[in-house]
Amino acid sequence: MAKKKKSVEEILPRSKEGLGISGFTLGVLSIILAGQFGLGIILSIVGFAFCMVQQKKSPIRLAKVGIILNIIGFALSIILLVLTIILAPLIQQGLASLT
Repeated sequence: MAKKKKSVEEILPRSKEGLGISGFTLGVLSIILAGQFGLGIILSIVGFAFCMVQQKKSPIRLAKVGIILNIIGFALSIILLVLTIILAPLIQQGLASLT
């Protein structure tokens, strides 16, 4: 009598929350990496898209939080980018005047 092997799907049921979890994770990373030359902007846009797709398929709380985190990460990245563009010449000017 031979035992029938179970497939992966039988052992581990498919999760329908993958995009929401990924979007949430990208939201957290977009906040952490907000000042890294546009990396936070890219991560927040991709994470926002993942969370929105998740919310349309099957809404979960993690995707809702991910949307908020991605918006915060996007805004923080834009603010830091603008401050860098404005402040860099001023700092260089100040350092040049010291010498």
